[in-house]
Amino acid sequence: MPLPQCPTPFSALLLRDACTCPLCVHPSTNQRLFSTADIPPSIHRYTPSHSTSIPVSALRKLRDTGALPVSRLDPYGKNCAELWGKERLELRDFPYDEYMGDESVLYDLMRQLNRWGLAFVTGCPGEETALRGIARRMGPIKDTFYGETWDVRTVPQAINAAYTSHDLGFHTDLLYFQHPPHIQLLHCIQLASTGGASVFADAYKAAIDLFHSDPDAFEILATVPVNYHYNHPNDNVYRTTKPVIDLHPLRINGTVYTSLAAYKRDWHAASLAAGGPGWTDDMLVSCMDKIKWGPPFLAPFSQHETSTHALPRAEPDETALAALNAKVARWHDAARKFNGFLQRDEYLYERKMKPGECVLFDNTRTLHSRRAFEAQDVGGPRWLRGTYVDKDPYFSKMRVLEGKFGRK
Repeated sequence: MPLPQCPTPFSALLLRDACTCPLCVHPSTNQRLFSTADIPPSIHRYTPSHSTSIPVSALRKLRDTGALPVSRLDPYGKNCAELWGKERLELRDFPYDEYMGDESVLYDLMRQLNRWGLAFVTGCPGEETALRGIARRMGPIKDTFYGETWDVRTVPQAINAAYTSHDLGFHTDLLYFQHPPHIQLLHCIQLASTGGASVFADAYKAAIDLFHSDPDAFEILATVPVNYHYNHPNDNVYRTTKPVIDLHPLRINGTVYTSLAAYKRDWHAASLAAGGPGWTDDMLVSCMDKIKWGPPFLAPFSQHETSTHALPRAEPDETALAALNAKVARWHDAARKFNGFLQRDEYLYERKMKPGECVLFDNTRTLHSRRAFEAQDVGGPRWLRGTYVDKDPYFSKMRVLEGKFGRK
């Protein structure tokens, strides 16, 4: 098919599969009425019963990017994230009434969440139900064994570190879930008399700085799985195994990479050869999906087989213990370096929340912690209420709002 610059060999199967005519896609459900597997291998160019129409602009997009406009990569991935520290964080607070009543304000807040991973809604009502309304503007609430919403207060015999009066270190919530929630919300209903300030850090910045200072340590955190658990046998037992840094699949053309350093090397060379800028920190950000950092939820280490099923052994295998010892030492060294970045003052954004403020943050990127507060505050005036929103409904809302207001 001739397009500007040169003839383009499109697959007939590819074009037939992309048809969106009323015979192929239901007009009201927008769901397919055919199966790709039912398309005959030999497709007639023209038939009286059916024809596929695709705009030249869409074909040009397909030629240049390998995707039709309707199936492009999601623009709301982490490649729009901007790294931040204390001195570089452009936050705007959003008044509750505007957030709840104006979809363009909601869109601005969600765009800020995508960019910086952090936003605040101010002037929220003191009612316990206010948080539900704030969350449901973005999507359905994620129900967990804590409930749709949950209170953060210090209590005796706490079942969660958040319910103690101790300093709560940086962490990702619900790491013992296979899929931790995407957005976390915390509504300050009452204020602590002493201590208890909220602290946030950009885990992407810490990971990238680790990559620059010690690429091997970064690779260890991205490839070595560790165990997380929530272990209350009378009520709930959750377990999962995952690395700290979750990378997207790394591919260049048909080559799949297991090492980010090797991927960076080849991508950099290919970009320069094509007249591009080469490797940048933005590329590294786009490679990362989630940061899963949760010291309170770590379970004991174990040596994981590369296969799903461990081979039976007739005799004790001392090499397994040796491998586990080496794994713990390597992971500990890498984790210590990563944690060192998180302890630096220039990485931290600290805010003692006021009654009526609600913080929203990307639970898979923005780590959160809390300063210690006095034990005498137990049952006293510090009261936060929290909830979660999952990734799929959140980005669905983003796409709907983009359709209304355009990409900004």
